[in-house]
Amino acid sequence: MSELKRPQPILGIYEKPFWDALNQKQFKLQCCSNCKHIWYPPGPVCPECLSDDWKMTMMSGNGKVIAWTTFHRQYFPELPTPYLVVSVELNEGPLMIGNLLNAQDFELELNLPVKAVFERVESSLEPWNILQWEPDTSIT
Repeated sequence: MSELKRPQPILGIYEKPFWDALNQKQFKLQCCSNCKHIWYPPGPVCPECLSDDWKMTMMSGNGKVIAWTTFHRQYFPELPTPYLVVSVELNEGPLMIGNLLNAQDFELELNLPVKAVFERVESSLEPWNILQWEPDTSIT
C-alpha cells in the first residue's frame, strides 16, 4: 500500500461513478448519448446540448500537457510542498488536472505526450485510486 496521503474525494451523485471507475482501475468520463460530447467535471446534463441522457465511457488515457505549475503553498496537510501539477488535454477533448510522475528524464514542455496512471493513496476513511500522469515513452 502506498504511503501517499490525500484528502477524501467528494462523492456526490455525479462524482461517484468517476471515483468508482478509478477504484476499478478504469478511466471513465460522462459521454452524451445525444451529441457524443465528453465532459469533465461531472454534472447532470451535457454542457453542449443540455441532454440528460448520458453514460460513463472508457477513455484512452492519452493526452498532452497544455499547462503546468508548481505549488509552493500548502493547501492540504496531506500534500507536502512543492509539487508539480499539470493540465492535460485528453485525446477525447476534456481537460484533466493531476501530478506528473516519473518525469525526471523529460523536459517539461507544451504538448508533451502523457498517459494516465492509477495511484493508490490513503485517506482518513479508506484507500482509493487517483488519476495521475506520466510521460508517454511510446510516442517519440
